[in-house]
Amino acid sequence: MPLRVCCLFALPVCLAIGSVSAAPPSSCEALIEQSNAQVDAMRRHTESIESSLRALNEALRRAEQRNVEQTRQIERLEAELRAQRARDPGEHDRQRREFFRALRRQLPVSGLYEVLPDRLIVANDPVFIFGKGELGAEGQDRLQAVAATLKALIDQLPDQYPWRLRIEGHSDSRPLRTNPRFDNNWELSAARAVSMLEFLVVSGLPEDRLSAVGLADNRLRDSGSGTASHRRNRRIEIHLIYPDDNRAG
Repeated sequence: MPLRVCCLFALPVCLAIGSVSAAPPSSCEALIEQSNAQVDAMRRHTESIESSLRALNEALRRAEQRNVEQTRQIERLEAELRAQRARDPGEHDRQRREFFRALRRQLPVSGLYEVLPDRLIVANDPVFIFGKGELGAEGQDRLQAVAATLKALIDQLPDQYPWRLRIEGHSDSRPLRTNPRFDNNWELSAARAVSMLEFLVVSGLPEDRLSAVGLADNRLRDSGSGTASHRRNRRIEIHLIYPDDNRAG
């Protein structure tokens, strides 16, 4: 600080001394030097505080930057882990088992359907109009519990997994005769699979996660030729599948 400014601090003291007695010039100079020394000490202390604050701010900035980089790295690793699990057939099998185990536990016991460890089987005769591809009104009422339970369970499946529900229509081995709408069991089984898909979509299941296919009599459950065997073969099957599964074909 310039000398003329520092004198402002020492001037009142000098004046006070002068009012009592004539102080020698060296006394004022000593007071001025003392005041200047105090001002310099305060300035150095202020500069030290400012330097410490700058160092702390820089350290804080670097720490925040490290936190951002670490957070990004954690998110990237978590995404890679999710992607790896989404491609893992073992994880697919585990999810499938848990899905149908929960379905079997939550659905009431009924002769309308059967829940196996890897699929849901719905009998055709109680829900489809005879000889037609549409679900009847009574059949839709009977399937309400199935649709609601399926929706609740798929809502719990991870979105990042490329799963979907595959709806298969199956017929018995007898050829169609005198059916005005369908020429063969392929057409009938496909129509029934699509009808079930549309019912599930109306019930709230995501359309982009569903697929339907008609398999006619290519995968019979019962190789017998009696009425009971034919009834068991006329069915809808619902599978939880992934793109790399053999079931996805």
